[in-house]
Amino acid sequence: MTVPSLSVILVAGSGATSIARTVWHMRQQTVRNTIEFIVVVAHKDDLREMNIGQSEFFAVNVLAVGPISERGDAAARGIMAATSPIVALIEDHSFPETEWADAFIRAHAGPWAGVGPRVENANPATGRSCVNFLLSYVSFSGPQSAGPRALIPWHNSAYKRECLAPFQDRLGHLLTWEGDLQDELLAAGHTLYFEPLARTHHANVSRLGSTFRQNFHRGRVMGAIRAQRDRWPRWRKLAYAAAFPLYPLAQLRYLLPVIRQQRYTVAMRVRVVSLLGPVLWAAAVGESFGVLTGAGNAFLALDGFDLHRLSHVTQAERREIIEFAGANDSPNAPVRRSA
Repeated sequence: MTVPSLSVILVAGSGATSIARTVWHMRQQTVRNTIEFIVVVAHKDDLREMNIGQSEFFAVNVLAVGPISERGDAAARGIMAATSPIVALIEDHSFPETEWADAFIRAHAGPWAGVGPRVENANPATGRSCVNFLLSYVSFSGPQSAGPRALIPWHNSAYKRECLAPFQDRLGHLLTWEGDLQDELLAAGHTLYFEPLARTHHANVSRLGSTFRQNFHRGRVMGAIRAQRDRWPRWRKLAYAAAFPLYPLAQLRYLLPVIRQQRYTVAMRVRVVSLLGPVLWAAAVGESFGVLTGAGNAFLALDGFDLHRLSHVTQAERREIIEFAGANDSPNAPVRRSA
């Protein structure tokens, strides 16, 4: 084999500790010897003492790009360095199952520009994590059939590199709000595909303050994009912003039936329902603000939640991640074959 079957891009915005568990899961991939593993870092020394498992992959490329503040730009740099015809994105808080890479490779034998995975909640112990998962990934969780989709999971999907080539000059921006990339692929006549056999587990923001801030900024971006894309006049912006108390009601009509389908305990269901309203309210305030004033620094703020997830999970979850990294940070540490 002269070319890897899959290039996997992992942005390490917070150094070795934050990516340890994702790297461990990458080393469990059944087809790891066909994978080019590209880890984008600020400085090569960031991973000097880390056991990435270089000999197990087709190739490992630690790509130093300088200070990382924009996740999309760093991911785009990784994609441009890739040599496989298929590039997969994975986050430092996303933990793929062993057949994840193989399922992507097999699915990309079809005509799809992008293939998205099934996503499950990696840290379901708190209501905050469950709410954030509901608002981001629940549409891609649970038993589902494979097939074409209008949307696939952001930051965790695999694309044909040739389909991304026309966007090279704007790829960093498009990956920041990945829905824009997927919209442009669809507009160009391409098709997206959901492959539930490619399965990963996503760790969500689980601190209370971080939950409200993340959803405020997400709402602000959505409001700004909506007003800018449709070129709303001033009067329409004001009318839409004034109606922000109604936004959560519309979302609850969709989300409450979804909550009933989840396998929550009674106590967790109460926590999720009681928290969902205030979180949707924060998002609605952000959306109103975005309609009136634009996105401001909201894109950078959202990148911060992804690049520095350790700062936005509970103390217990953070301690577990640090302990895991400590047990696996030696360059000579053996690969553990059980989770």
